[in-house]
Amino acid sequence: MRRSGEAVGTVFALVGSIGLGCAIAIARIAYEEGANGLSIAFPRAWLLVILLLGFCELTGRRLTMSFKSWLACLFPGLLLSHMFYGNIAAAEFIPAAVAALLFFIFPPLVTIINAAVDRRPPSPMKLGATLIAFAGLAVMLGVSLNDLDWRGVALGLSAGVFCSINITWVSRKLSHIDPVVSMTHMALVAAVCLTGATLFFGGVPLPSGGAGWAAMLGAAAMQASCIPLFYIVLPIIGPERMGILSNIQPVATILVAYLALGEALRPMQFLGAMMILGGILLMQYAAKRERPAIAPAPSPEPEAGIPEMLSGSPTLENAQRRA
Repeated sequence: MRRSGEAVGTVFALVGSIGLGCAIAIARIAYEEGANGLSIAFPRAWLLVILLLGFCELTGRRLTMSFKSWLACLFPGLLLSHMFYGNIAAAEFIPAAVAALLFFIFPPLVTIINAAVDRRPPSPMKLGATLIAFAGLAVMLGVSLNDLDWRGVALGLSAGVFCSINITWVSRKLSHIDPVVSMTHMALVAAVCLTGATLFFGGVPLPSGGAGWAAMLGAAAMQASCIPLFYIVLPIIGPERMGILSNIQPVATILVAYLALGEALRPMQFLGAMMILGGILLMQYAAKRERPAIAPAPSPEPEAGIPEMLSGSPTLENAQRRA
């Protein structure tokens, strides 16, 4: 059951990464017709809230939680508001592929933060897998930072840093809460923050043509539907493996940018993609080897897996009551 849950969790993480990668490339079409990052981030945030509220209603999840737990959701919700904006807005100022690479500072940061908090250095294999995947991104995208708009660089890097903190916080501070419920509260905080930003700037610019509208709505819909997948699978596959699996996102960005925007793929980009996939496989192998050595003592209650999380199982309700 545990292996089956981890396999489904891996698929969910890959689907979410591919969807987010496609959204970054598609957003460029909206920007070319007059939209900006807030034009996508604002509707995406509220669409995500609506989807999550509907899912909670359909699956019988209760959104009530203690004030202490809500405060634990507030901080990652604030981080999420900038992740929503910064990741997609970076592509407004710099190429989509470059924006994807800058955001992907977060996988190695997740490994470093977890190692620092646990006061336990990552194993050589995990460290090697992280470095290989990140080096593969650099090789694949062939980025030179000398000619880039500093605004796009700052947005992409800061979104990546916030993402690494968010992932670590959620996995450690909110593990006792149904991830769909905690994500709903965080998404609501992010949506309120982005609404405030929209009002402050006097609204958002809209695309001038049909292609721009389709790209804006498509990017918002893809990101709103893919982001919850990460929070659903986070307790199943862990933050480090999820970070590595997410490296498929810039691969999707490159492919969609080639198909939709005509950006040519060079041989070095294919080499980088293979390095990323190699890093993903190596991290999974390392996690499989290390699990018996660090596995916790058996619990009298069954461990929740993907099916239980999607159905609002008694296991999760028991965990919430214990918290």
